[in-house]
Amino acid sequence: MNKKTIITILLALVAMAGRAQVKSGLDLCLRDEATGEWLIGLFDDYAIYDCDYWDYAEAEKDHVVLTKDGLRKEIRLKKNTITIDGRKHKTSVLTARSLPDYPSKDETAWPSGIPAEEDSVTLRVCVNTYREKAEFVTFINRMFNDKQVKELTSVDALGRFEVRMPVVGPAVMGIFSDSQHPLEHTLWRLLAVEGGDTLLLYMDDKNDRTYVMGGKFARFNNELIGCDFQPDFVRTDEQTIDSTIVQQRHYMEACHERMDSLYASRPNLSRRFRTYYQDYIQYQFAYPMLLKCCWPSAGESQNQLLQKTEAELNPLKWTRSELPLMCRYGFGTIIKYYVSALTDIRQTSLTDPSDFIMQLYQDGKVQLSDDELQKVKSFQTLRANYNGDVDLNNAFQSDIIPILGKPLITQYWDWEQSERSVPIEVSVINSLDLDEATREILKTHTFMKDIDGKSHVASPRVMELAHQEIHHPRLIQAIDDTNQRIADFLAEQLRQQKVAPESGTPASRRVAEEELKGITDGNQLFDRIVAPFRNYVVYVDVWGTWCGPCCAEMEYVPDLKKRLVDKPVVYLYFCNNSPEDAWRTFISQKHLDTDNAVHYNLPKAQESAIEQYLEVSGFPTYRLVDTAGRLMPGAAPRPSNLSGTVSAIEQLLNP
Repeated sequence: MNKKTIITILLALVAMAGRAQVKSGLDLCLRDEATGEWLIGLFDDYAIYDCDYWDYAEAEKDHVVLTKDGLRKEIRLKKNTITIDGRKHKTSVLTARSLPDYPSKDETAWPSGIPAEEDSVTLRVCVNTYREKAEFVTFINRMFNDKQVKELTSVDALGRFEVRMPVVGPAVMGIFSDSQHPLEHTLWRLLAVEGGDTLLLYMDDKNDRTYVMGGKFARFNNELIGCDFQPDFVRTDEQTIDSTIVQQRHYMEACHERMDSLYASRPNLSRRFRTYYQDYIQYQFAYPMLLKCCWPSAGESQNQLLQKTEAELNPLKWTRSELPLMCRYGFGTIIKYYVSALTDIRQTSLTDPSDFIMQLYQDGKVQLSDDELQKVKSFQTLRANYNGDVDLNNAFQSDIIPILGKPLITQYWDWEQSERSVPIEVSVINSLDLDEATREILKTHTFMKDIDGKSHVASPRVMELAHQEIHHPRLIQAIDDTNQRIADFLAEQLRQQKVAPESGTPASRRVAEEELKGITDGNQLFDRIVAPFRNYVVYVDVWGTWCGPCCAEMEYVPDLKKRLVDKPVVYLYFCNNSPEDAWRTFISQKHLDTDNAVHYNLPKAQESAIEQYLEVSGFPTYRLVDTAGRLMPGAAPRPSNLSGTVSAIEQLLNP
């Protein structure tokens, strides 16, 4: 590098440093009085304008020059006015916690229909907080399967971060501050967004103020922030359905009084806000009653619970709303409770699994070993002559579930269940008073729920039904893509050879089953398994391929591993009562075969010994082992409790 080049670089660095040092000495948020929107923010280190961050090239009391990517903005400040690049705006200074009322009414309806293409939304966030460490979780539900897309981010030195998330049509995006304390999510916001949006959220924890700039729903978002409209929700877990109905009627009366008061004091609230408010209240009104319908108490008739609940809800026409489904925050959950309860009532009982296995064998669809065939026949005889003198459930768990878990038999069993339940659920959705877009999306969720996450492709009859029922090309394409992804995965799995884990990783230190033979004491067995992982914290997960809650928790493991990346943590999995093929397929499909994961599917006696030592009373069970190899007392937090799990592990890493 010659002398001239070095001088040029130094001069450039000096110029950059000079620009970075320009501060405004201002803490000023200005509102455009003509539009009612937040126009500009002039802070000490940077400015916010047009949903972006700008540096200061010059900063005086009444004259500021902003710069960004070679662009310049001339700003002149006078009392109650600001001129930006020659354009004058009448302004007022924002000091309240939210934007004041907008100057005129807005009767714009929510958009309808389903867009043809997926897009993305960009959210920029600026946080002014007392917290020493500020991390945020941003989430949005996918239209196709209603699963959350989540992003964990940390603010930079100036309290800023940016996320970009996929979206189809209007949707609600959530954001909350992540904390080591699970109840300390004090910075919490919901925002309506749409594909192509760029918006900026300013959250001032120190001065208790929050404003949104930009996006197609800027007015609604600012009204949502500014209106403390959420009524108190009263839990009714221990009440009867009649007591719950009485309680919820009082709740609705209180809501209507609050609505009347709010609209009287703020007559310019937009149509979008009023619609959202009414929808939210009806959701909260319906929730406790429909929850009871899904899980009746002993002696309660599900049909009678539904009849009483529908008598309260149907006059409200609560299933229909102007809001797009993905903006009806909470409605997706409650409508699924309703559909589930109606489906349960119409559902016919399934074939006994042992009879089903025997029929598959007799039809030549599957092969059974002599031992497996004998177990099925013995269970059928035991069931036919059952008189209470043996534990039928234990026999089912030990003899039938392992056979039912064999991949090909699992596929046929899942197909059997799908072909009974999916058509009923679809017919229930078709019978409800819903707009066509909502009906299409909910039916798509039904098919995606049935397909997604399985270790085999969907039933041909279910896929045929999907093509008959779903008409929007983007939705049916999502269903086809999901099923094809499973088919591609299985094909690739057959092509790939197992690759040994990288040397030195926790997975490479796994104690082989051969070395564990003969150890039947749970304490000794567990100590031998965790011995190679001194100086690591071990997060233990006891699960089964047959266990729905276990599999649901696995969805949160990638976020947990991302949060603890580069930390000395080992994820130790003990599988319960699961066939070898199903176990290996699940591990691979759920991407649990990472270099910091160790898996065991032990013989029955060792499995029981481990579970007894770990005090397993249900599935899944989570425990922690410290860096000295000591089993910590009590259960560990679940992966879905991200903050609690991270905190518990970090406390063991930094005692």
